[in-house]
Amino acid sequence: MSELSTEQWTIIRDYLARRAGLYLDDSRMRQGRMFVQERYRQLQISPAAYTLRIQDPTNASEVQWLAERLANHETQFFRNPAHFRALREHIFPELQRVRSPLRPLRCWSAGCSTGEEPYSMAMVALQQWGNPPSRPISIWATDLSHVPLERAIAGEYRGRSLANVQSDYKQWFEQQPNGSLRVSEAVRSLVQFEQHNLLDALPHWAYQLDVVFCQNVTIYFQLETCRQLIERIYAAMAVGGYLLLGFSESLWGIFDRFETVEVAGAFIYRKGDGQPKPRPTVERPITKPLDKPVEPTPVRPRPSTRPSVSVDVPKVPDVASLLAEARTLRAQGQQRRGLSLLATIAPNQRQPAILALAAQLHADLGQNDQAAAEARRALELDVLQDAAYVVLGMIELNQGAWDKAINYLERASYLVPESPTIAFHLAESYRHQGRETAALRYYQHALRKLAQHSSSTVIDGIAVGWLRSACERWIGSLEASQGTF
Repeated sequence: MSELSTEQWTIIRDYLARRAGLYLDDSRMRQGRMFVQERYRQLQISPAAYTLRIQDPTNASEVQWLAERLANHETQFFRNPAHFRALREHIFPELQRVRSPLRPLRCWSAGCSTGEEPYSMAMVALQQWGNPPSRPISIWATDLSHVPLERAIAGEYRGRSLANVQSDYKQWFEQQPNGSLRVSEAVRSLVQFEQHNLLDALPHWAYQLDVVFCQNVTIYFQLETCRQLIERIYAAMAVGGYLLLGFSESLWGIFDRFETVEVAGAFIYRKGDGQPKPRPTVERPITKPLDKPVEPTPVRPRPSTRPSVSVDVPKVPDVASLLAEARTLRAQGQQRRGLSLLATIAPNQRQPAILALAAQLHADLGQNDQAAAEARRALELDVLQDAAYVVLGMIELNQGAWDKAINYLERASYLVPESPTIAFHLAESYRHQGRETAALRYYQHALRKLAQHSSSTVIDGIAVGWLRSACERWIGSLEASQGTF
């Protein structure tokens, strides 16, 4: 059976992005092609026939099959503790004050995976209003994939997914004979699960939403797909409702109609009343003299018709200082602290450089999917983010995709020609590809740049002493193989 061609793969990849929102960039191409190959061999059809099959609008189950195997379903209870603290300490109490006690609070976990997130929301609600809750609340949970939804409905968990469960929430689990913990009936009764593709029109119940969790979902979307989804969510939310996204899902440069507020140490989005905000006065030079001074017209303050909202005033951090501190933490091997520090930056200040640094930190921790998604998002916002190219290049290098690695690393080298680490990684890629002359040139370039650093220095997470030794070893080997003296 013939192999899947690059053209066929591109058609399948682009169709998957249009129908499921799951865009597989070069860093995930190998995985995607592997699953496609597995599928058409299982069906005993040719790659060309499978390419036609997946584009057949009457055969949506094929897109579903592939998307389920490529999506990352790993999650945890209370995955982002700051967000759930904000839900408990501010959002639910605020909604209790401003919403009619007879009106059900309407919550949605969009991209709920195996159910930990909506169940966490339900536990916070039960802690807030008792069991059964003293006020009506509805929590919907949706995901593209059927398999994780089946696990969510079963409600049984063990291991890593329970790592963030604090002692006061353990009452909502029941020990099972097989050693797992099952979410109690009181919690399960608050959550309704449903299969839903976020690229489709929103479900019939998605209106006047008060709380929407959509975390670590849109990082795999292209920018325009993300913008369209956020517009639909915004339209479906009630005024005063809250949207909670993952760290890398800042709306910076994508959508500006939400208000950004800081609550209980977390930055979240709030749907305001839509009233235009006053623009700052800009002084313009006078190009001709005025006949007489113009008296300013007094502006009477307009009474506010919007309910009082008790939110903390966002602090404006010095983003440059925080970036520098996070880079220092990375150099010290404290990647998790670096990520926590970046999370303190307000979403509307999370520039592409911040996403690129977050990608580096995740890559250092071996979290390649998250790293690649953040690097790609940084480049969608700014094509000059050299660190993002390095992350994607290193992922490809580690997967043995030398051509792809060289493509990314050459772009990074063009932007930062003085970097010894980029030169070293390029040399490694060229050597594995069999291009010895190019590899030798870049090893020599890296060694020259390393001369200005002491051996104990760490650059981009790599000790200079080790880098220098590796360059010298490969230079000697390549010169000997080429007969260079």
